Amino acid sequence: MKKPYYILKFSAVQCRFEIKVNDRLILQMNVDNGQVTSQVPINHAIAESGTSEITVSVIPVIGSAQFSKETSFNYDCLLFDVSNGFQLQETYEGYKSPKITDAQPLSTFASTQTLNVNVSYKLNTLWEEGKKLDDIEHIEEKIRAAYLEIGDIILDKKYDVFKQKLSHREQNIATSMYLSAVDSRARLNGLIHDFENGFDILDLAEDAIIVYSANKKIASLRRLTGEPALCFKKEKPMEQLMLDIEFYWSEENQKFEII
Repeated sequence: MKKPYYILKFSAVQCRFEIKVNDRLILQMNVDNGQVTSQVPINHAIAESGTSEITVSVIPVIGSAQFSKETSFNYDCLLFDVSNGFQLQETYEGYKSPKITDAQPLSTFASTQTLNVNVSYKLNTLWEEGKKLDDIEHIEEKIRAAYLEIGDIILDKKYDVFKQKLSHREQNIATSMYLSAVDSRARLNGLIHDFENGFDILDLAEDAIIVYSANKKIASLRRLTGEPALCFKKEKPMEQLMLDIEFYWSEENQKFEII
């Protein structure tokens, strides 16, 4: 049986961009120096076969009001079959930003495209039964508290609790990445091993902003650069480990839960 695996291959020069698939946040980044060329998997944002929507928004780098003449952004979508290694099946043309000129100064690009996808799974979409987050009073205070709870669980080395908190997310990741039970456990144990390697200073960015997705039923805290707000640091050598998590409001349990 084929195992379809979709990847966005992108290139960005001197811009700040956001990529969403089916209104699920894939990536935010501030490229203020040079060029970034990379690729990112998107299966975790594809709940089932059908029509998927890829949305890209591009704005000037932090501290600028307009794009530079060098600014550019483009992406293509690549389909692989990963049933036996990575075998490229098809390349779908994505988006390429227009050239910046003195005669046409710009301060924003945007693109929305649809793609018919076929996957051999169906993800757990618990957030669809959750509450719209902009209806929750004191949302920022409550979501910061949810992040700090996760941080304290990690610092207190309550890893069984940590695994339970991440269980819905890890189930979807394992399903969408076609991971075996062994590989899925190894992925989470690898993260815990990193925490055990001296990352014992908790940093939740004070200036983090709420980023909504999934029709405002999922939220995360992110730094202005687009990086996750929750970070663990160690002093010697000075290193940091960012934990990228998202929350939805469980109507059943009346609290934020990781998805």
